[in-house]
Amino acid sequence: MKKFLLVLVLILIVTFSAGAETPEVRDNVINIFDGHGSPMLFIDQESGEIIYANDAAAEFYGYSKEELTEINIAEINVLSPEETAEEMAAAVREERNFFQFEHRLESGEIRHVEVYSYPQMFEGREILLSIIHDVTPRVELAERNRQISNYFYITLIIIILILFIASFLYYKNYQAAKKRNKEIERLNKLRQTFIDADDSLVYLKDQNLNYVFVNDRVAEFYGKDKDEIIGIDDYQLSEPGFAEFVRKTDNRVKEKGELISQEVRWQNKVYNSTKFPVKLLDGTYGVGAYIRDITEEYKNRQKLSIERNKYLQTLLSIGDAVMIVNNQRQVEMINEVAEELTGWNKTEAEGRDYRSVLNLSSADEEKDLVNPVELAFETEETQELEDGAILVAKDDSKYFIDDTAAPIKDENDQVRGVVVVFRDETASREQKEKIEYLSYHDPMTGLYNRRFFEEELKRLNVDRNLPMSIIIGDLNGLKLTNDIFGHNAGDKLLFKATEAFKESCREDDIIARWGGDEFIILLPQTSRKDAEKVVRRIKESFSKKNSTALSSGIAMGVSTKIASEEDIIKLIDEAETEMYSSKTVSRTDNDIKHIENITNILDEKSSREEKHANRTAELAARLANKLDLKESECKKITNAALYHDIGKVAVDEEILNKKSALTPKEYDEIKLHALTSYRILNYFSDTIDIAQCVLAHHERWDGTGYPKGLKEKEIPLAARIVAIAEAYEVMTSADTYKKKNISKEEAVAELKRCAGSQFDPELVKKFIEVLNEN
Repeated sequence: MKKFLLVLVLILIVTFSAGAETPEVRDNVINIFDGHGSPMLFIDQESGEIIYANDAAAEFYGYSKEELTEINIAEINVLSPEETAEEMAAAVREERNFFQFEHRLESGEIRHVEVYSYPQMFEGREILLSIIHDVTPRVELAERNRQISNYFYITLIIIILILFIASFLYYKNYQAAKKRNKEIERLNKLRQTFIDADDSLVYLKDQNLNYVFVNDRVAEFYGKDKDEIIGIDDYQLSEPGFAEFVRKTDNRVKEKGELISQEVRWQNKVYNSTKFPVKLLDGTYGVGAYIRDITEEYKNRQKLSIERNKYLQTLLSIGDAVMIVNNQRQVEMINEVAEELTGWNKTEAEGRDYRSVLNLSSADEEKDLVNPVELAFETEETQELEDGAILVAKDDSKYFIDDTAAPIKDENDQVRGVVVVFRDETASREQKEKIEYLSYHDPMTGLYNRRFFEEELKRLNVDRNLPMSIIIGDLNGLKLTNDIFGHNAGDKLLFKATEAFKESCREDDIIARWGGDEFIILLPQTSRKDAEKVVRRIKESFSKKNSTALSSGIAMGVSTKIASEEDIIKLIDEAETEMYSSKTVSRTDNDIKHIENITNILDEKSSREEKHANRTAELAARLANKLDLKESECKKITNAALYHDIGKVAVDEEILNKKSALTPKEYDEIKLHALTSYRILNYFSDTIDIAQCVLAHHERWDGTGYPKGLKEKEIPLAARIVAIAEAYEVMTSADTYKKKNISKEEAVAELKRCAGSQFDPELVKKFIEVLNEN
C-alpha cells in the first residue's frame, strides 16, 4: 500500500507541476482525487485550514466534505497545535514527507494513520497535498500478536507443569526420593524438548487463523524463518488443497470448542495432528496444535493390516465394485456392485478367468491398455488403471471406470492374490466434460467466454487470416431492463442478442461474451467493409427479435487488421473506442426514447396514469410559481411531479387497476414504486436532478413516511410540493383505489387536517391560496 501511495503522490505532483492553475487540469485532478479510495486533503501551509477534501476523506473522518473545509488540521491531529505546526513546517521544507500520526474522527474515535505530505501550489495558494492511510488494524494487530504469544508461552509452561505434577503424583508411591528427582529432571528435559520442537510441530493461531507462535520444527517443515510465518495463514504457506484441509479442522476446533486428533498426509509423509482450542487474552479463541511424524508407524500398520486380513480391502471399499483374483487368475470373490457393473452374477463369475469378467478396453482404439491386475502381480505393488479405461459388461454395455489393483500378501510377504476395486466413472466423466465446456463458454448465453476468445485470438492472429476484423457490441438498456423488470427480462434480452449474433455471422467466426452487456466477434479473412455489413445484419436481426421497449439496440464498433505488424490488442481498443463513441453520440436520443417507452408502458398498464401525472404536474407547477421560485426550480418540480409515479411500470397490472382496497402485501409492492422511480430517473442524465425529489415524495412531515423516514425540512422542497399536489389530485379525481372522488372543499379540509403530520403546513396554506385564486 505504501508503494501504491508513493506512486500516486508522484503522479499528483507531476500533474500539479504540469499546470494545476488551468481549469482543465484542476478538474482532472479533482476528479482523480474524488474517484480515489484513499483519503486526501489540501491544507493551507500557513493557517493549517483544510481547503479541499475528497469523498474518501469525508467517509473516513465522518464529516461531510463541506464540514472538513471548515476545519483546521490541528482539530483532527491529536498533537498540540504547536506540534502540528512544526510537523507541517517540516513537510513544507521537504525535510520529511512521511509522517505517522493519530487522527481524531468526527465520532471522537482515534485512528493511527500514515500521511504522505508534499508542498504544492493550488489555485494561487501554497498548500500541502496530504494522502492519508489508515494503519490502525496493523498497529492493533501487532500489539495483539505480542500479547497472544506471551499468553501461549505461559499456557505451554502450565501444560508442562501439569504433566510434571501428574507424573510426580503417579510415581511418588513407587519411586524413591532419588528416583523422583531423576524423573523431575527427565520431565524438565522433555518440556524443553517439547518447546524446542525437536520431534513435533507446535504452533498457535489467532482467531483469524493466522500464526502467532511457531517452534523451530514448524519453521523447518515449511522451509521458512519463524518471522516469515508469523502473521500469515496456511494459504500463504502451502498449496490450496492442503490449506483448505487444515482450515476445515481449525474451524471445527473453534466452532465446537473441542480437541480434534487425526492423521494427515503431506508430501509423502503421515502426521498425527492434535488440535485444541486456546482462549486468547482478548476473549476470543485461537487454535493450538501438536503434530507428530508417524510415517514409519503408519507404514508398518498398513503392512500388518494387509498381512492379517486379505478381505480388509473389501470392507474398506464396500461402496465400490470389488473383485478378488487368486494366483490362478480366477475370480475368488465378487460383490453386488461388481455384479451390477460387469453383468456377471456371483455364481457365474467365481472360478472363471477374471479377464472374461473384468473385460477392459481403452477409449483410444489405437492404444493398448495396461492390465493393472497383471501389473500388481508382477510388481507386488498397488496399481491404478489408466485414464480412459472402459469396462465392457456381459451385455456389451460400456462404462468408463476407475480401478485400483492391490496385491494380497501372506505372513511371509508372498503375494496370494489381488483385490480389484473399481467404480463407474461415466457420470463424473460427463460432468468433467461439462466443466471443461463451461471453462470456455459463457453459461448464460452459450457463447464462448473471454478466456477462450483470447486464446483463439492468439491462435488466429497469423498472416493467412488477414485482413482480420473485430466487432465489439454493447447491448443498450440491459441494466435498466434488469432494474425495472428483473433479471429474467434481462436474460431474455441477452438471448435475443445472442441469436442475432449467431444468425449474422459465419460458422467459423468467434463470437464471445466480453463482459456483462458486451460481446466481441473475431472475423478472420474479413475486410472492414464486410465487417460493417455484418454489423448491419446484426442490428437488423436484433431489431426484429427485440420486443423489449427499454432496449434501443446494440452499439457496435469495428476495427480491422490489415498488416501483420499491427498490434491486435490495439485493434480491440480501437473497436471498443468506436463502440463507445457511437454509444455516446446516441445517448441523448436513447435516453429520450427510454423515458417515452417507459411512460408508454405505464400508460398501457393503467389508463389513468397519464392523466394523473399531468394533473399533478400542473398543480405542482402552480404551487411552485406561488412560492416565487426560480424558473429552473419550477421546471424541476414540474418534471418531478410529471414522473413521480414512473416506477409503477414495475408494479403488477392487476394491482394498478384493482377496484377494491389493496391487501397489505399489494400495498407493500405499490410502496416500492418510489424506489423504482428513483432508479429509473437516476439512470438518465436529463432526469438525475429530480431522482431524489421523486424518491422522497411519499415521506411525511412527521417522519412516518417512506422509504427513508425523513421529516420536516429533511424532505426536499420539491418532494413536499409533489406530495401535496398528488394527494389533492387523487382526492378530487376518480382512481382505482376508491369508489368516487370528493369535492374540492372536502379535499381542502383533508389537507388542513393532515397539515403538520403528513404535509408541510406552510405549503398547505400556500396551496389552498392557489386553489382559491382559480
